[in-house]
Amino acid sequence: MDAPLSPPLRIHPISETPLTTRTAQKTTEAFLRDFQARSTSAQGGNTAVTVQLQKLANALKEERKKSKKDAAPL
Repeated sequence: MDAPLSPPLRIHPISETPLTTRTAQKTTEAFLRDFQARSTSAQGGNTAVTVQLQKLANALKEERKKSKKDAAPL
């Protein structure tokens, strides 16, 4: 029988500060690089968390591209 699956970790914010999309993207990418380095050295890591962070970073990039395109003068 397969081992039971455990859900990925949940992150609960304790405070909030407004950020620009660019700042959020840069912060997420920096955290992702650091997280991947720590996970790789630990010989395992939680790939679900890494994949979700990569999706977030990609979504932030797309949002920035779209907002730049919409803000461009005609």
